[in-house]
Amino acid sequence: MKIKPWLLALVPLFGSCAQNVSSEVNSSIEDEINNKVQVVVMLGQSNMEGHTFSQYLLNSVGQEKMKEYIAGYGNVLISYECLYSQNSSNGQFVPVKLGQGNTPNHFGPEVGMAEVLSSSDIQDKVYFIKFTQGGTTLSSQWRSPSSRATGQLYSEAVKYIHKQIEALENMGLYPEISAFCWMQGESDASGNGYASYYEYEKALIKDLRQEFLYYSNPNGIGFIDAYISNAEQWTHYQEINDAKQRIAKEDDLNVVIDTISENLEYGNEPPGSVDTNHYDSASMIKLGNLFAQKLLEGFIK
Repeated sequence: MKIKPWLLALVPLFGSCAQNVSSEVNSSIEDEINNKVQVVVMLGQSNMEGHTFSQYLLNSVGQEKMKEYIAGYGNVLISYECLYSQNSSNGQFVPVKLGQGNTPNHFGPEVGMAEVLSSSDIQDKVYFIKFTQGGTTLSSQWRSPSSRATGQLYSEAVKYIHKQIEALENMGLYPEISAFCWMQGESDASGNGYASYYEYEKALIKDLRQEFLYYSNPNGIGFIDAYISNAEQWTHYQEINDAKQRIAKEDDLNVVIDTISENLEYGNEPPGSVDTNHYDSASMIKLGNLFAQKLLEGFIK
């Protein structure tokens, strides 16, 4: 019997069979409480997927921290699918570490997130589900059903999340989605998608929460967004970030990270052939730290 403990109050028991049913329900509730895990879903394009080179971290974090990132975090697990880069965990949940980005030589915000969460006082174990694809837009590939034309990546992401949640349930666990983390918008900022970004992101949030309503906690599922950078190729970055900020102000479950005021950098790596599309290694770690801090502030206890 699968039952949410917070739903029990809505289902009073009456009649002669109440004691037997109550005993079964209590047993199910106890099992769920003891085996509940927190799920954080990571979605977006390349700065969520991870196009940041691991090798440059040594210069900024030092040898001991580098060893920590390479070894990974056994108490924070991830199932990841970087869709077309052919780097994935093949449906398995594995410890978060370097190499879970676009290729085994790259990483995304999962490392900085796990760094913070692994040392925090969280009651439940945390699992990440990451589904990403670089160079994609909200106005096309990520477009959700309420936007009147469902994109391929949205459909595939939903399918992947359900599959991985089912895998957790088959392990005897009770997954609860704490939040969706969203790092996307660069491709919309360099094209025409900026004009409809607010409308489509609102629809995306609504549709994701509805799709995974059963796995929500009593307070709802959070949505943690992040500004895109002000790199010159993102010509309409301000319109994208304004839309993100507007959405965050409309709902207490929506928050946004101001990556610009946090001084995340994108202009130093690789040396001699700088990739300004993607955050430098130290800043990618910081981006993950910032996502984790928002999780701890409002969505994971």
